[in-house]
Amino acid sequence: MYGGIDNPGYDAFFEALIEGRLKLGQTLKQEELGEILGLSLSPMRETTTLLAAEGLIKVRRKVGITIFYPDMKFVGNTFQLRGLLEKEGLRKFAGTVTRAWIARMREAHAQIITLAQSSTDLAGYRLPVKALESEFHDSFITAFANDQLSTLYARLMQKMYLIRLHNLDAVGPANTVQSMREHLIIVDALEAGDVDAAVNGLDRHLQAVLHRVLTT
Repeated sequence: MYGGIDNPGYDAFFEALIEGRLKLGQTLKQEELGEILGLSLSPMRETTTLLAAEGLIKVRRKVGITIFYPDMKFVGNTFQLRGLLEKEGLRKFAGTVTRAWIARMREAHAQIITLAQSSTDLAGYRLPVKALESEFHDSFITAFANDQLSTLYARLMQKMYLIRLHNLDAVGPANTVQSMREHLIIVDALEAGDVDAAVNGLDRHLQAVLHRVLTT
């Protein structure tokens, strides 16, 4: 289930993008999209309504359905909202962080750094990287204990993933190692009980990720 939305067509849409059966910015007929997603007419209408409401497609008469393309404004707005949520969540999380979390993050990040530096299977190492990134950043959002914020963040992160699909080089081995090291700066600050340093580290990390997405 993507972005906290329980809809088979919605899930199939993201899977098709990830697998390359659909492309960002692509325009196609509703019948073509339905065939790719494996949907009949009625569920297809429900899915297109949902995707359009999320801003992921535009439906135009006599033209067809156009899949969104992440322009500079979209990317900037997405990162801005992510930063606002995560930094406030991190301040809350800092009050409850455990030694076990610190130790687990150190070990997991060290393993990913070694994997990224040695692996020649890019597709293979990206899955554990994505899993660790989700666990790391989700920790801050979970600290809110707010289901509505969690749903909003889940949808936001799905759009972040599509931004990365636009530029897969931004998550190559060298950038992955750098990102993991940026995470560890935050872990160090949390262990030291320096909340401001942790938040500043997170802010610098998100700015660095944005820079890599736009320039790599």
